Amino acid sequence: MKSAEISKKYELLDEIEHVLKRPGMYIGSTKPHDSTEYLFNGQKFEKEAIQYNPGFLKLFDEIVSNSVDESKRNPNLNQIVVTYNEKNQEISIWDNGGIPVIIHDAQKQWIPEMIFSNLRAGSNFNDAESRTVAGTNGVGSTLTNIFSKKFTIQTADGKNQFTQTFTENMGKRTEPKIQKSNKKFTEISFIADFERFGMNGVDESHINMIRKRLIDIAACNPNLKVQFNKEKVKFRTFKEYAELFVESTFYERSENWELAIAPTNGGFQAISFVNSVETKDGGTHVNY
Repeated sequence: MKSAEISKKYELLDEIEHVLKRPGMYIGSTKPHDSTEYLFNGQKFEKEAIQYNPGFLKLFDEIVSNSVDESKRNPNLNQIVVTYNEKNQEISIWDNGGIPVIIHDAQKQWIPEMIFSNLRAGSNFNDAESRTVAGTNGVGSTLTNIFSKKFTIQTADGKNQFTQTFTENMGKRTEPKIQKSNKKFTEISFIADFERFGMNGVDESHINMIRKRLIDIAACNPNLKVQFNKEKVKFRTFKEYAELFVESTFYERSENWELAIAPTNGGFQAISFVNSVETKDGGTHVNY
């Protein structure tokens, strides 16, 4: 085999190229998926046959999970507002937390920029901490950036506000803009690269799945006030959430878990969550 042929056979991709070329390794399937899901009809949950793209929903989930995780560390973070702009297909996730607007001592990069534009950067690496958060590996939010045509970071820590925009699958970025601010918040806005998902935009099925995810988050985190556009979601107990599926439940709670049981006509069924993430395949917690 000639040298040129050998060189063509073996490639060395940078991190962004590898993520875009092998999305299944990072965000799961980017193909349409037919499924029957519980969706909220305005009054209760009912099963509905829909088609959605798991990889696209993963982009949203990575960002909103950051807000949920941070609320575990920061009790002052008690609001999450998600906004969908139908005109430009942009999704924004805002919370009343805030990321330190300082330059990292070792990396010499603004911390917000470091977190959202580097794989394996984040704050979930301390395995000595009690594991109550969804994120563990530091790649999620950057994946959303890589799979977006436009990705904007705005955050303020009570002293300074940071703003930066990435475009073309994180290929280009603006210089960070730093200004004084006494606010505390983080807002991530992104327009997905829909062509990579075989999508033309965010349709009703994906809106319904996003709404379902936010309702689940509110149910698992009664301390959080969750809002989707102008629709506010708040539960006092997990029992209130469970009774959106069935009218009456036997309910128990302890320090670490909450459980609702009700009769069903279709054999054993389970809807379960660990660290605010739905465990569709069950697990040892369901078996127990």
